[in-house]
Amino acid sequence: MRILIIKILILSTTISTYCQNSCDTIPFIDCNKNHITTNKAETLTIIEKYAKIGTKENPIRIVHIGDSHLQAGFFTEKIKQELFQEFSTDTIASPGFIFPYTIAQTNNPFYYKVNYTGSWEWCKNIDTEKKCSLGLSGITVRTKDSVASIHIKMQNKKYNYPVKYYFNSIKILHSKGLLDIYVNEVKAITEDGVSIINLENLTDSISVKISIRENRNHFELYGLILDNIDENISYHTIGVNGATAQSYLKCDYFSKHLSNINPDLVFISLGTNEAFDMDFNIIEHEYILKDLVFQIKNVAPEANILLTIPNDHFKKGKSNKNVIAVRENILKICNELNLSSWDFYSIMGGESSIENWYKKGLTGEDKIHFKKKGYEVQGELFVNAFIQLIKNH
Repeated sequence: MRILIIKILILSTTISTYCQNSCDTIPFIDCNKNHITTNKAETLTIIEKYAKIGTKENPIRIVHIGDSHLQAGFFTEKIKQELFQEFSTDTIASPGFIFPYTIAQTNNPFYYKVNYTGSWEWCKNIDTEKKCSLGLSGITVRTKDSVASIHIKMQNKKYNYPVKYYFNSIKILHSKGLLDIYVNEVKAITEDGVSIINLENLTDSISVKISIRENRNHFELYGLILDNIDENISYHTIGVNGATAQSYLKCDYFSKHLSNINPDLVFISLGTNEAFDMDFNIIEHEYILKDLVFQIKNVAPEANILLTIPNDHFKKGKSNKNVIAVRENILKICNELNLSSWDFYSIMGGESSIENWYKKGLTGEDKIHFKKKGYEVQGELFVNAFIQLIKNH
């Protein structure tokens, strides 16, 4: 605890500077509202976990689940980089949970590149008709080719981040069947839909070869967990363009895969697509989101869960008032179930504030999504609030 307090005291000036700079540059942000709301018991358990973060025997595992705001990676990468710097002395960290979005012909997070061989199909948890099994990632890619491969390379040299991505523990989440999986030409140990391999040295790239032993079989990939067995904090991002809470309830192996991570903290950033739905129903939204929370609690009963409130956005040329209903539901659920919340909607300026962000050059033309800089500001604000939560206690 003493080490944590010293770290926080040293960092407090930096934290204040970040917040001050954001407010000076973007005056319509309400930094007075930039805090995480939680009950006393929830706060104490978070503090207890972070008090032990200096020891690698007690790693902190964070899972962040969301939609297109997460799939692109800009928002969560800002959070990850800041948290790694604040709570770890290492200059390297693991990528955590990733998915080869490129194979599914959709945008891949910018910090790793994917190449592949073979003929692949894909399906998503946002599809109206379910055509395959789905896991934690919300997307599945599948192939019947007897031999196929996936190559993943961290873009450490391309981006000037202070913390670089390296890993030595790989878990591949996939369908069962008669198959062999090789990682960097070493055969993985496969059991019950999970192939595991631990490397002798850290690496920033892997080559995965899938060999199917029966022509009738197909191989489905649900995601990869790239970890460093010696790290004290890991951050796993799951995001699907267009996803809602209902989308993740459709995932067959959501609970099984989440248990492979065994998270201490779970952040849920959903609600934009629910609010944008022309058939939005406030009661239905409440019960579906609760179902997702209960499913996570069943897997990780000791995990702290934090819900973020989605940003103001435009629908048919004006501010979408459904976001206000989504916000009320999230705050209601957090109060009933003793969860934490972060009210980005209010912090960014409330109703119609997306227009100010757009004029500042921080959002796309759709006035729904942010540009890279806008997501980085959002991530910075979240980290400031999170660290402030710990500092105040």
